Amino acid sequence: MVWHEEEKIKTSSWNFTYLFIIMIVLFVWLAVALVGLQIVEGGEYSQTSAANSVVLSYKYPNRGVILDRNGEILAENVAANNLYLVLDDYYTKEGVDKEKVSEAAEQIVAVIGDQWRTQIEDQDTESLAAWLVDQMQKSLDKREEDMTVELLSEVLISEDVDNETTIKLKSLSDTVEGLAVREGSKRNYPGGHEFTHILGYTSIVTAEDLDELDYLDYDEFVARNGYNDIVGRLGVEKVYDEQLIGERGLIALEIDGYGNVVTDTSHELQPVNSGKNLYLTIDSKAQKKMVEVIDAGVEKYNATGGAGIIQDIKTGELLVLSTFPTYDNNQFIGGISQADYDKLLNDKRLPLLDRPIGAQFPPGSTFKTIAAAAALDAGVIDLDTIYVSRTGYTFSNGAPFQEYRNNSYGSLNIIDAIARSSNIFFCETIRDWSINELVPYYEKFGIGDYTGVDLYGEQPGRLPSPAHKKELANTPGVTWLDEIWYPEGDSCNTVIGQGIGLVTPLQMSNWIAAIANGGTLTTPHVGMKFKDADGSEEMLEFKPIRADFISDEALETTRYAMRQAVAGPKKSISALTDAKVAVAAKTGTAEFGAINSKGQYEHAHGWVTGFFPYDDPKYAFVILLEDGGESFYAAQMAREYIDWMVSEGY
Repeated sequence: MVWHEEEKIKTSSWNFTYLFIIMIVLFVWLAVALVGLQIVEGGEYSQTSAANSVVLSYKYPNRGVILDRNGEILAENVAANNLYLVLDDYYTKEGVDKEKVSEAAEQIVAVIGDQWRTQIEDQDTESLAAWLVDQMQKSLDKREEDMTVELLSEVLISEDVDNETTIKLKSLSDTVEGLAVREGSKRNYPGGHEFTHILGYTSIVTAEDLDELDYLDYDEFVARNGYNDIVGRLGVEKVYDEQLIGERGLIALEIDGYGNVVTDTSHELQPVNSGKNLYLTIDSKAQKKMVEVIDAGVEKYNATGGAGIIQDIKTGELLVLSTFPTYDNNQFIGGISQADYDKLLNDKRLPLLDRPIGAQFPPGSTFKTIAAAAALDAGVIDLDTIYVSRTGYTFSNGAPFQEYRNNSYGSLNIIDAIARSSNIFFCETIRDWSINELVPYYEKFGIGDYTGVDLYGEQPGRLPSPAHKKELANTPGVTWLDEIWYPEGDSCNTVIGQGIGLVTPLQMSNWIAAIANGGTLTTPHVGMKFKDADGSEEMLEFKPIRADFISDEALETTRYAMRQAVAGPKKSISALTDAKVAVAAKTGTAEFGAINSKGQYEHAHGWVTGFFPYDDPKYAFVILLEDGGESFYAAQMAREYIDWMVSEGY
């Protein structure tokens, strides 16, 4: 028993000894490690820490959404994968490592195929490499040697990369330095082709944009960053780009000597502000219906194309501004392929032409509305003025002039002349007057001038005057016209819309609106208001072009005559007679091309224009059927559309 107790005491003593030895060993090891960290490796860690630096990176804003007057989204931002290349990975002490860039470009091209940003014209390795080298050299040229805070230099190579390519690129980033696929956004137009010409599209900013657009505010930091902003092209995307684009944010990141971000947090130096949302005057439902009607009419009457407009006569707001054929502006997001673009360019139907503001055609008999109002205002004619419509009518030199298809309408006053659409009545009127006194009225109604619509691509048409005939006759390549103005022939052709005068559908809508509203030529527009993220609104203002330039009596008589053209005993527009609302209108057939054996032109543009309701005018309308034959066809299309508007409660 005693022996066992002694053994226990000895064993316990050795246990304490072992524990003490282990503690000594651990202490010595920790001391050695600490010395190594502080003395042996301290310089190396200090050097690495010193190599860390702060870089600045821009945070790009969400572009403002575009909506119709009722809040339906027409242009939005959707998620997209974008491919970037960080430039700093390709610099050496001597400059840009061109060989390394070429190797990277070759691998990138093999993966992305034709998914390129639009600034890189040719889709091959050499083009990409040359473009990247150029971007890198520009970045180096702007870098200051003593700069301690650098902007993260990168360029956008491809936008909206598809999922399959994204997976391949992420694998490729293991071997290609600086290659990064990042989540971003792209523009999307859910409304479809009906809104293409109104909206336009967006694309990456170019060097030319930097010279032209002051609001982009590009400094040397941004220049080294590769111009990655998105700007508007055509349509309201371009017109209101400054408000839609928003303001870039600026953040600071710490990176190590290898360019890796060393912290998960960033410091916001400048907040990012999204662009303002833009509401349009356009009614998307009415716009789509108009395109549907024109599409069907173009096919039915074998026309080249068409246009349709619905305009508020008092404000100039455009509820409908449609053209057909058109194209899908989503094709241009991220850059359209050359093959697809060539297809649009070579299409004989001209889908790239925005017909309401860009097509310039003779107005045909719709021009008689201006001649009527002008002659009444000038006192050249009144309600008692009578001219006789007959066959065999000639000028003083014996040259023939006739009614449409050589009709004969007998004795007519101004009401009858508009209702019947008499050529001879208006020819007699101008023969008793002077073209030089009529031309100022054309100018006041906006002929030969821009309406000021808030869209790019508007054409001014052509004012029919002796001066402009001389100018046109002396234009290189024009051999079919002499510069002499013939007081009878040229003047008579002008007042019936068959002379040298040209108008756009929007100009026609605007002068009809002026007749309907009592003599105010408004500024037609598609922009209505901006709305900020906080809900505050800014209404857009558009001042009238001119007002009170013609008497109320002249306009009242012209309006009544246009109503008689639809519902009077001598009406010529029977297609609109039984419409669901009282319509005042005027048609026009602008003939052109060769004359057949019957003395008729082989081609014609069909016009119809007017306003409704007649007793309390609200809307002006225009439908153009380009190379579609008789104006009666356009009137039938207008009847279908106006009845639809009434049934829908407009």
